[in-house]
Amino acid sequence: MRFLRKFFQKTIPKVVTFILFLLFLLSIFVFWGWYVKQVNKIWGFYYVHEGDKAYRAHKLEKAIKNYKIGLEKYPEHSLARCNLGNIYVKYEDYYSAVEQYEEALKYDPKFIVCRMNLGIVSAEKLSDFDNAIRQYQTIIETKRFTFHIPLIFDSVKSTKENKTIAWYNMGLAYRGKSMLIGEKTQASNEYLEKAVDAYKHALKRKKKSYNINYNYALANHLLGDYKEAGLGYCRAIEEAPMAFDAHYNLAILLKKIGKLRESQEELEKAMLLVNSPQNPYIAKYIFDVYSSVVEKSTIENENQKSKRGIAPESMVAEGKRTPHIVAEEIQNEDDPLGVNHITYVNGKVVTDSEEADKFLKESFSKCTAKKVFEDYEEDDQFNGRYNRQF
Repeated sequence: MRFLRKFFQKTIPKVVTFILFLLFLLSIFVFWGWYVKQVNKIWGFYYVHEGDKAYRAHKLEKAIKNYKIGLEKYPEHSLARCNLGNIYVKYEDYYSAVEQYEEALKYDPKFIVCRMNLGIVSAEKLSDFDNAIRQYQTIIETKRFTFHIPLIFDSVKSTKENKTIAWYNMGLAYRGKSMLIGEKTQASNEYLEKAVDAYKHALKRKKKSYNINYNYALANHLLGDYKEAGLGYCRAIEEAPMAFDAHYNLAILLKKIGKLRESQEELEKAMLLVNSPQNPYIAKYIFDVYSSVVEKSTIENENQKSKRGIAPESMVAEGKRTPHIVAEEIQNEDDPLGVNHITYVNGKVVTDSEEADKFLKESFSKCTAKKVFEDYEEDDQFNGRYNRQF
């Protein structure tokens, strides 16, 4: 009995090992394709890893080479395909970028960042607004499992932000589609209305956004809804008072509805904000518009004075004109580098550039024309009038 027990103790493990080995060989024979795929997957991950390193180091040619080899081994690697698409965008090969984004989304339809990139490239680089709108709509409709780990990760917040961006980008795409038509037609207005609706959805999720408020105002401006346009520009100015675009567009709108004094104020701000050395043509254009507004305002004031037999009300006396911002630096002869210079803003001494910037931001963030649009009404011909209580 002891002999048999020893025999089985030595023999059975060898037999089991031999059987398992035979089964392994059989599985290789039967599932050869699966084993090849796993080996290729390992090599694919290796080359993708090398591509990621090159991508982070901005060695784009090397990254492309490694990504392509990795994707030949493992085509399902959606992140590598998206990164490859991003590189093609840098090389302005937008069709190849779109191809890679679309391939990535075949393997991972819920890859939101990649789908967003596809929409942006389609709209902004290829003017394929329909495809862009489809991508943004898919992002909005995509339901993802969300979870929140305090101080570590919050997929609820990121999902909400992605949908906000999708609504905003959809508004841009609809406006682009309207501009593509190039005429004030029913179709172009319908696309602008869809753009406004998309911006409204974005604003429900993120009210304090310069870009969303500005583009919401611009779409309404193009539609002829001047009240919403004016209020939108004012909200944009409150969020980013040092951006000249909103001040300039608001000035053009005010000029359109005949509020020349307020238009002049906003044009003055725009001229101060635009960086003339970098944008000489923009600065000159704004100055030309400003000159025409001043000229027209002067003529109207003179006509008013002539008709009424009295001088028109002073803009400054009304207390509604924004103080003209002038910075004057007084140089000290003992301080040739200007380290201890003094700056005057509206007659107020400010000690450093940070304080001056703060003063400018506070002043420019006050949209003095806001009351104009809060009281503004439009008739069927979009001719403005006011509800003023005298």
